[in-house]
Amino acid sequence: MSLPRALCAALLFALVAACPRRTEVKPTAQEEPPPPEPAPPPKPKPPKPSKPPKVAQPLPEPPVVIVEDGIRLEYRPHAGRTVVEVTEPEGAQVQAFDGSALVADDTVPLAFDAQPDHYYRLVARFPSGSVRDKKVQARAGRLLSVRLQEAKEPQAMNDKDFRALRTELEHERGDTAKLALLRTAAANSYFTTVQAASLIDRLVYREDKLAAIPILKDRILDRENAWQLYQHFTYREDKIKVQEMLER
Repeated sequence: MSLPRALCAALLFALVAACPRRTEVKPTAQEEPPPPEPAPPPKPKPPKPSKPPKVAQPLPEPPVVIVEDGIRLEYRPHAGRTVVEVTEPEGAQVQAFDGSALVADDTVPLAFDAQPDHYYRLVARFPSGSVRDKKVQARAGRLLSVRLQEAKEPQAMNDKDFRALRTELEHERGDTAKLALLRTAAANSYFTTVQAASLIDRLVYREDKLAAIPILKDRILDRENAWQLYQHFTYREDKIKVQEMLER
C-alpha cells in the first residue's frame, strides 16, 4: 500500500473513531389510557304503586214514600238529623203542633227540627180557605218531606153505582151479610140522605136497621136532611135511638 493511501485510511479511521456512536433509541410505546370505568348499572325503576282494589260503594238508601188521602210523605237519610219539611203547596199557611205546643208557623215551604219517632200535627190553610189537618211521624235521622193536596169535595155515589149496590143488597141472604156489604161500600163511598134511607129499607129486622145508622151516618153528605131517616122506623123508641146516634 502506498503511503498516501495509508494516510488516508488512517485519517478515515481516526475520524470514524472520533465520531460518537449514535445509540439507537427505540421509540417507547405510548402509554395506553386506562380503560374507562364501567358505567354504573341503571337504577331499577321503582315499581308503580299498585292501585288499591276497587271497593263497591254501598248504594244510597232509597227513600221511603207513603201516599195516602191527599198527602205524600217521603223519608230520606239526613246525616243523623231529624227534620220535617213541608214543600207543597207553596203559599199555604202551615202550623205544626207538638201536642198543644206550636213548634212552627209559616208559609210553605217551611222546615223544623223534630224529635226522633215523634208525632206532629200539621194544620194547613189553603189560599181557597179550605183546611187540612194531618198527623205525621218524624223518624230518627230522616228528613220527612210532606206534600199536601187540597181536599176535594166528596161526591155522593152516582146513580149507576148506587143502583148496582142496591141490587147487590137485595140478593144477599140475611141482614148480617147485608150489613157487611154496607160496611164495605161505606168505607169508600158517600151517600145522600135519600140513598141512605133506601139502603136501610133493604134490611128486614128493626135491630139491623138501627145497626145500619152508625155505618152510614158519617158518610151522609147532606146531614141537615138526616132527620128524614126517622120516617123509615116504625116505633117511637127506634126513632129516639136514631136521633141519639145522629147527634153523636
